[in-house]
Amino acid sequence: MGSIQMALNDIACSSCIVKIKKDIKRKHGIEKVKIISGSGNLQINYNENVINKEEIHHLINKMALRMFD
Repeated sequence: MGSIQMALNDIACSSCIVKIKKDIKRKHGIEKVKIISGSGNLQINYNENVINKEEIHHLINKMALRMFD
């Protein structure tokens, strides 16, 4: 299992981070998503055999952009 931490406070507000957390949890290969309190960061645990960290970064950036359209 892989794990990454992503800073989202530059691309999303607090309520948007919560929505991104809910949406990313639904993706195949994502095992666990946790908001690190007060930091604007997400801790994401994922199955490396199903999804890689570049795909996760791409999905999250795409979700953040969609919120501002």
